[in-house]
Amino acid sequence: MDSVAGGACSGGADAQIYIDSLGRGSHTAAAGATSSTQGAVISRHGHQQQQQQQQQHAAEGQAGSWKQKMHGWFGGDAGLPMDGWLTTCCAQIGQIMLTLPNAYSKVGLAAAVPLSVGCAVLSFWTMYCLIALYAERKQRLIKAGRWHGPEGKSQHVTQYHDVIGDNLGTWARIVVQVVVVVSLFGTNVAQIVASASDAYYLEEGNSLDKRQLGIVFGVLMQLSVLLPTLRHFRFINILGLVGTTYTAWYIVASAAMHGMAPNAGQRTPTGMRDFYNGFAVIMSAFGGHANAIEIMDSMFVPEGYTRVYWWAFLYIFSLTLPHSTAVQLAWPDQALHNGNVYGILPLTLAKKISIYLMLVHQIIAFCLYSAPLYYMCEKALRVHTKPIYIRVLARLPVSISVAVFAVAFPFYGTINAVVASITSPLVAFAFPAAAYSWLHRTKDRQQACVRPPPSWMMTLLGGWSGIHAFNVFIVAFFIVNGTGFGIAYSFAQFIHDVKHFKPFPHCYQC
Repeated sequence: MDSVAGGACSGGADAQIYIDSLGRGSHTAAAGATSSTQGAVISRHGHQQQQQQQQQHAAEGQAGSWKQKMHGWFGGDAGLPMDGWLTTCCAQIGQIMLTLPNAYSKVGLAAAVPLSVGCAVLSFWTMYCLIALYAERKQRLIKAGRWHGPEGKSQHVTQYHDVIGDNLGTWARIVVQVVVVVSLFGTNVAQIVASASDAYYLEEGNSLDKRQLGIVFGVLMQLSVLLPTLRHFRFINILGLVGTTYTAWYIVASAAMHGMAPNAGQRTPTGMRDFYNGFAVIMSAFGGHANAIEIMDSMFVPEGYTRVYWWAFLYIFSLTLPHSTAVQLAWPDQALHNGNVYGILPLTLAKKISIYLMLVHQIIAFCLYSAPLYYMCEKALRVHTKPIYIRVLARLPVSISVAVFAVAFPFYGTINAVVASITSPLVAFAFPAAAYSWLHRTKDRQQACVRPPPSWMMTLLGGWSGIHAFNVFIVAFFIVNGTGFGIAYSFAQFIHDVKHFKPFPHCYQC
């Protein structure tokens, strides 16, 4: 999660470069106009010379503009609301959408839809809290003269643990950093597991089993250690969004052509373990808060991220709910026993296109998600300022560990549930709600609030007392059900899979 945004962090510094370049372009145009006026007064020869200079300047300006536009698409000058929306959509939903139908089956459609709506609504409120905490921290640093550097540019790359740690204390900063490391490691494992699982369904009777494909993709992902750095790429975000959008609606179309099953929508949870494993995956589909701060910080106007997240939230909801519901109506029984929805769908050209698009998405995601882990390892070994050929040696143990873990435990769906239960309840729900209420616990703090709750919400809940009670409910609900029961039952499922399939299985759910 942080990974995607880690690339986005560079956008804030590049914003000033972009603005400066526009200023230079306008200055060039003004100078050209002045030269043209002077040329009309001087001689004909001088006028022609000035015209040639003006044309040359215009050509240079167009070339510079073209380069700047290309840099915006393939480089770091991407801080518009559109870029925030693209990054949020791509970071929020990816391979998790392939296991969501399985999660819906474990929970039961009657419970899955309300849980999805509830998690989505609560995630929007906790995101509002997080944005408010970011604004509070930024204001404090500006007043202290620590936000801007000597040249008037922001000298901070704000991350999730900075915002939570500054408002809840050092202990929260440490806990958040540990949780983020677990999240990044688990998400990288999921990319390899998902890639091997997806590729297996490219043909009937695949000549390679899932373990062999896992090794292939594990080796392929090692190339990520050679990338010196990753920046916020608008083009890559669009490519990733095309993949997830196409896949979601391809699944809906396939389910519609298949028709409804006799027991459509009637499945209920078979036990508490299935229910909480499914709930963890559903919760993670709306729990991409860890990278939101970096995305917000990279925007030219970070305070506008509330609206950006709202539109991203609606788009993500439009992808996850229809395709997961459609699978429940068409293949309710098969979805329960397949962690990857591709194991249900018939092999067609449309399915192959979807798989290829998702493979590209997952390879890109691995590169993005591995970058922060590499950087942490480099800093721990104090080689982060060394040439890339030295840093590669520090990165390889991380990438190899991820690949070995993915091949050893390729339990698609279970891995997602384990990672989600450890990270999503705290990062997406409990920490933002707790920090917001703790910061505004006194009347003085409430009066000085940079971003108070919306007026309609204050009226509905009866003021700050109601807001605090609502946040206490969020913290208690997700710590008990997400972290508590979620971890207990997801680890129980993981242990069950290890005992049943053994480590390094040839083929899991083939």
